[in-house]
Amino acid sequence: MRPVGGSPPPPEPDAAGTAAAQVLPLVEARALDRVLDYAVPPHLDGAAVPGALVVCPLGPRRILGVVVGRGAPTHEGRLQPLAGAVDGPPVPAALLDLAGWVARYYLAPLAACLRLVLPPGGGGRLRRAAGGEWVLEPPPGRPRERLVARLADDAGAPGTDRRRVVAAALREAGGALAAAELVRRAGTTLPTLRRMAADGLIALAAERDVPDPLGSAGGPAPARDAPPALTPAQRGAAEAIEGLVAGGGGAMLLHGVTGSGKTEVYLRAIEAARGRGLGSLVLVPEIALTPQLLGRLRARLGPGVAVWHSALSPAERAHEHRRVREGEADVVLGARSAVFAPVARLGLIVVDEEHDPSYKQDSSPRYDARQVAARRARDAGAAVVYGSATPRPEAWHALPRRTLPARADGSTLPRVEVVDMRMQGPGPVSRPLASALHAAALRGEKAIVLASRRGFSLMALCRACGWIARCPHCDVALVQHEGPRRLACHHCGHEAPVPGVCPSCAGADVARQGAGSQGVEAALRRLVPMARIVRMDGSSAAGRGAVARLLDEFARPGAAILLGTQMVAKGHDLPDVTVAGAVDADAPLQFAGFRSEERALSLIVQLAGRAGRRGEPARVIVQAYEPQARAVRLGAAHAVEEFLEGEVERRRAHRLPPFGHLVRVVVEGDDPAAVARAADDLAAGVRGSAPDVGVLGPAPLHRLRGRTRRALTLRADRASQATAPLRAVLDAGAAAMRRAGVRAVVDVDPQDG
Repeated sequence: MRPVGGSPPPPEPDAAGTAAAQVLPLVEARALDRVLDYAVPPHLDGAAVPGALVVCPLGPRRILGVVVGRGAPTHEGRLQPLAGAVDGPPVPAALLDLAGWVARYYLAPLAACLRLVLPPGGGGRLRRAAGGEWVLEPPPGRPRERLVARLADDAGAPGTDRRRVVAAALREAGGALAAAELVRRAGTTLPTLRRMAADGLIALAAERDVPDPLGSAGGPAPARDAPPALTPAQRGAAEAIEGLVAGGGGAMLLHGVTGSGKTEVYLRAIEAARGRGLGSLVLVPEIALTPQLLGRLRARLGPGVAVWHSALSPAERAHEHRRVREGEADVVLGARSAVFAPVARLGLIVVDEEHDPSYKQDSSPRYDARQVAARRARDAGAAVVYGSATPRPEAWHALPRRTLPARADGSTLPRVEVVDMRMQGPGPVSRPLASALHAAALRGEKAIVLASRRGFSLMALCRACGWIARCPHCDVALVQHEGPRRLACHHCGHEAPVPGVCPSCAGADVARQGAGSQGVEAALRRLVPMARIVRMDGSSAAGRGAVARLLDEFARPGAAILLGTQMVAKGHDLPDVTVAGAVDADAPLQFAGFRSEERALSLIVQLAGRAGRRGEPARVIVQAYEPQARAVRLGAAHAVEEFLEGEVERRRAHRLPPFGHLVRVVVEGDDPAAVARAADDLAAGVRGSAPDVGVLGPAPLHRLRGRTRRALTLRADRASQATAPLRAVLDAGAAAMRRAGVRAVVDVDPQDG
């Protein structure tokens, strides 16, 4: 945390003999990540309650801290008094406890975990306001406003053709639309709208913008819609969830094929919770990829839906936090961090697409939102529902489930054709897929094509000597990109020019190997020139609103191909898609890890689910170099249950999740010898202190982002069985590791183990 600017305030009066508070200073230093005792002056006694933000002296500085308890001091001696309390409501006790649990379970710094539950700006700069009160600097900026046009209630005849077009566009949008969007749809200008407003035909007003995860320029919240009739399976699932909510909580898996109406079941359950005065959390793996879910929540539930995601500005996050905290919004839709939103009287948590690895945070604290949701629901007496067409074996084995076996509209799942790429010619697109895409384009239809990675080619190599262009900072091959043409590392961002000759043997035969999304795009432009190609990957979809613009471009009338990485197979309900293809469906099988088959099957099933969702005939073609692999074969047959039953038994035999827990520890530093010694010492320490914990490794040294790394994996029946001795060994060796310039990064329940 940045030190507080300005000269320190005068010391508080001596507070010896007053009550004590246990405070965690919010500092970055791991060595200071511990609770300290402070004396509570009488005038702060009512403010320094658990969860309150306080100002605590730490050496010459005044530091922001969180009160985590009150009681007798934990050690003897005179205590430093608190310097003040920060104006604002305390963190709810339930969230304070949740942060503590996250720190213990994931071996994460408590300060970092507390930041997850603090109001936005809770790590900012302190200052003293008028009257000596301590406040946090507000987040920069302010919630956005937009100009909204509405049809006037007593509007007369529009008059000119241009005005009639404007009125028609407003009526089509339900009577209101953002002015910028109305200008685009009606082909008019803002001065025309202002003249219409002056004539009483429309009303123009600046309104606070409801945060939109897509950053799009759409209109206000859609008109409330009427619930559709439920299928018997949907009705049974909704009633089961409502029973959990009414009965004080519990967990359930909602397994439904793609298009089976899981979202409608969620909506009914949220409405039932609201009817009991309870709030709901709806978690999605990536908020920017679920525009339909946001629209449906707002259309059904009205303005009481808050949005929670990283693309919001600090001011917008503060605005949404206030709405939730004060009860103005009782439903929160967001990505993994939304699991910490301060929803009062929580009754329901929905974890949609629960199979997605994006729910696991990849930086400290490395929490899994699915696991945190289970803990929060248990503590709150709330229901938690995990939904997916391809659930994880952990959820399949552990949870009672309801199944939606058919699509809600009565359409059938498309047949999946598997193409053996060993029998195809050069190029990333097989003959069957090219033919299907060409035919769909001639009919003016839409298609989706999935590539495994972004970039033009996956590596540059010399066919003469075998040299491969590698990142100088990471032990990985560089990926070739076009526009501009360059080699790039997807881990550290290093870039280099594409060599004209081999730097090893000076040979001229430096070739591209494998095809990323840019390479597939180039092939499709040659094979299907009449189709509009919209590429959506980590490069083209960066920035707020980019995904919305790309999906709008794809939805325009005419033949189009949506090409991209895994994000094109996630959560979209797109009409008129008659062809779906996977360029390398078995790519996940090339990576080590016990989840590789699970991910390959999920990609195939999820991609197939994007096609034929309105009953139109559809073709799904997946290309594979291992067409007989179990995940490819069962995924193509939509045999999810058969795969999961077999996968559960395989996991049981090898004591893998859900029949055991893994803890991955990565030791990293600048000195390879120091890293190697520290990893060996760590492994020996755990083996010596916990003989019932399996220790795999340490693995060979490798580099990432310029630092040497060495990993080991612990395996135990319970997570705490491994983390308790690991914490003891880490604490005992902390000073030696600091002197050697190395650190240990712990990942409990890793997703790539």
